[in-house]
Amino acid sequence: EIFRDVGIEEQVLAEATPHALIGDTVFCTSIAGEEIGRIFTWGNHPARHADYELASPSLNCDIPQTYLEPILVRNATVRGTQTQFSTEYLSHTQDADGVTVRVLDRVTGSEYSIRAKYLIGADGARSKVAAHIQLPYEGRVDIAGSMNIAFKADIAELVGHRPSVLYWVIQPESRGHGGREHATSAQS
Repeated sequence: EIFRDVGIEEQVLAEATPHALIGDTVFCTSIAGEEIGRIFTWGNHPARHADYELASPSLNCDIPQTYLEPILVRNATVRGTQTQFSTEYLSHTQDADGVTVRVLDRVTGSEYSIRAKYLIGADGARSKVAAHIQLPYEGRVDIAGSMNIAFKADIAELVGHRPSVLYWVIQPESRGHGGREHATSAQS
């Protein structure tokens, strides 16, 4: 709905996984291995489909950050935002008229200040912005680890008989980093 409100819903849906493909999550021992189970997701269970349609005028969608970010940056830039990459937040001070942010250019190593009306701390779970303002977190953290592995391969012969947008590969004997469950997103 937010993408619809800001006028970029069609751009996002054009890059997202087709809605018909995001209905299942498969739990398996490997991409080619035994399927342990499957659940309907994203409102695709017949008993929940109407709930999702009634709740919003927009379809939910699955779009990787690597596809979404260029859309957001392009549209923000067209609307007057100055975008900088390879720039690290160091600190900020706020006054009645806005915020002064101290940053590090990670390419040149130089530090400088940016003056803005707002500071948005969209810098992830270990947010330096949230830490700086001592934003309290509620609930438990670091409950479990996970790892996303992005790869490009034709795996249709392995998953064509069981299409899904997300495959949870569960390998109790695995000693990989981040735990023993691995989520793999695939499109066949």
